Amino acid sequence: EYLFGRGIDYEIICDCIQKGLIYESLPHHNAVFVGRDESGTARYAAYRATNPLRIMGDAEGSDKHFSFRLVGTNKDEVHLFECAIDLLSFATLKKLDGSDWRALNLVSLAGVYLPKIKFEDSKIPIALESYLTVNSNTKRIVLHLDNDVVGRNIARTLCIILPDRYEVVDAPPPTGKDVNDFLCSRLGINRNRERSNEHR
Repeated sequence: EYLFGRGIDYEIICDCIQKGLIYESLPHHNAVFVGRDESGTARYAAYRATNPLRIMGDAEGSDKHFSFRLVGTNKDEVHLFECAIDLLSFATLKKLDGSDWRALNLVSLAGVYLPKIKFEDSKIPIALESYLTVNSNTKRIVLHLDNDVVGRNIARTLCIILPDRYEVVDAPPPTGKDVNDFLCSRLGINRNRERSNEHR
């Protein structure tokens, strides 16, 4: 219900639950987003509280190499997001537009990192590096990072440091701070009150 209230498509939520990628924890009722390795073993988990405080973070022992992701059939392209909810929001937007969201490769960076003062000295985020190592056929990387200072700096950094063999496309949400903001705006859902209570 929490995810549905954020505009995420019910079919997409149920598909992730069935695959063991999303569950609700007890006793705190956090929404938990699971990242699995190529063998299907859970290696990463991000939690987000569904109460008014919206506390969020990574579960102890999480390995960001295996961040939350949805793996599709189009092996040439990958879409990047700062968090799981933005990833799920993008899948919802594609479904609303009549596209096959199951064909897409969607990867969360499991949060953001601060690039070096000189962007070119920065490292590729480990979640992306791990994905590209396994998915060597990738040709196109599409960035759906936030419309804030941090998100824009990360996007600029990745456009500089990713190897020339990739086509890198900076595609932030047209309006709002992040992809979920854009989805909620499109669906007429007001997120302003929730944002005032968010904590990390």
